Order: sequence, then C-alpha cells, then structure tokens
Amino acid sequence: MSKTNEARMLNKADIKLVKSLGDKDFRYTKKLFVAEGSKSVADLLASKLKVTQIYALQSWISQQKPNAIKDLPIISISNKELEQMSSLKSTREVIAVFSFPEFRFEPKTLTGLVLALDNIQDPGNLGTLIRLADWYGVKQILCSNNTVDCFNNKVVQSTMGSIGRVNIVYGDLADWFVQSNLPIIAGSMEGKPARKFNFPKDLILLIGNEGSGISPDLKALLSDTISIERRGEAESLNAAVAASILVDRYFSQFEF
Repeated sequence: MSKTNEARMLNKADIKLVKSLGDKDFRYTKKLFVAEGSKSVADLLASKLKVTQIYALQSWISQQKPNAIKDLPIISISNKELEQMSSLKSTREVIAVFSFPEFRFEPKTLTGLVLALDNIQDPGNLGTLIRLADWYGVKQILCSNNTVDCFNNKVVQSTMGSIGRVNIVYGDLADWFVQSNLPIIAGSMEGKPARKFNFPKDLILLIGNEGSGISPDLKALLSDTISIERRGEAESLNAAVAASILVDRYFSQFEF
C-alpha cells in the first residue's frame, strides 16, 4: 500500500457517506454506489469502473498482491467500523465505493439480443437478470424508469460483479422501441411456444413486471409474444427464471 493510503484514516464523514449511499436520491446526486464483499469488489476492480475509496479489514489487505493494490485508495478499518458501514447482516471484509459508469447508447444502433425490463421491482430479480446478461454476453439492458435501481445495494450484491460488464440504461421504453425499429418480443403466458419460435437475430426481448406483466402502453408496440411451455401445476415463473429460459431459447438457434 502506498504511503498516501497508509496516512488516510477513517473518519465520520466516510461512515456517513457509505451509509447515505443506501438512499437512491443521494446515490444519483453523488453518482456513487457501494459494493461489499471480496468477490464483488474484486470483479468491479477488474472492470473499467472507477473506485473512489476502499474500506477493508487488514486481513483482506494482507491477502492482496502488493503491486495490485499499491495505487488504490484503501483505508484499513476495524471489524466494528465495518459493521457500522455495512448494509449486510454478515459483513464481508471489504466495502468499496465506485463511480457510476457512463451508460450511453443510441436506440437506432442496437443489434443482437437486447434485454428490456418493464417495471421489475425485486432487487434479487434484477441482479439475476444482470448476471444472466453477462453470462450470455448480452451487452445492453434497457430498463423502464419504474424498474428498481440497478445501483441499489441488494442489486449490486446479487450481480456478483456483472454490473461492471453490462450496459444498463433507464428511460422511456416506448420511445426507445419506436426509435430502434427492432422487433419487440415479449414473454407472456399467452404467447407462442418459445421452443418452436423462430427468433430474429436482432430483437428486443421484453420481460414484464413480476405480478402484472407488460404495461398496457408497451403491448401496442409488440411484434410478438412467446411463452414457456408448462408441464406441471405451478402458477407462474419469476421474471429472472423466465428470462433465463427465453434467452437460452434464443441462443440455441444461433452460434456464439
């Protein structure tokens, strides 16, 4: 660790900042978000995201290669201080604050499979959807403005670092759909069987709200709907599970 890092001590402002970043409005004002745990922090450090501060137990610091952390802004903290700052029930050795990535895109340039999320409310579902996109190499996720914030602590935690590798934007889905000129295919209980569906190479796959499905204003813009064939008695699948099956159906028709 550099001398600069050694000289930097934890203060009340650090604790207040990390705790305050649990609030969405504060996050967007500061354009900062928090990641916790060795795996999440390591993956985000390996991405292109800028880290502004790392708070870590000495045990975590000692496990890192000196050359890998010599230029990082690290503050060594105690277990008690970590517990004060953490949003988790079980603390994870390290907390890091990252700057928001610059997520930008042009609707007219979208190609391949694009994932669109309409009013997804559960943080765990969104985190899983981001990991799903990362797993299959889907680079773009379009979120409606009423979808849960991707920088929510629970979402960041559940992405396991994938949030640093997927381009996620929030806005008016209907406006983007019109501009993109891509076919809009939505998951629906009443849709055509996805197993037999002939997917276009370039498309937007729309996943609706966990309980209410697709918003009425978006239904008018759909090119088609597809469903997952049910063999048992379960009433429904959650959004992340359904999206996983539909994305796999898409890629089963095309070579990676």
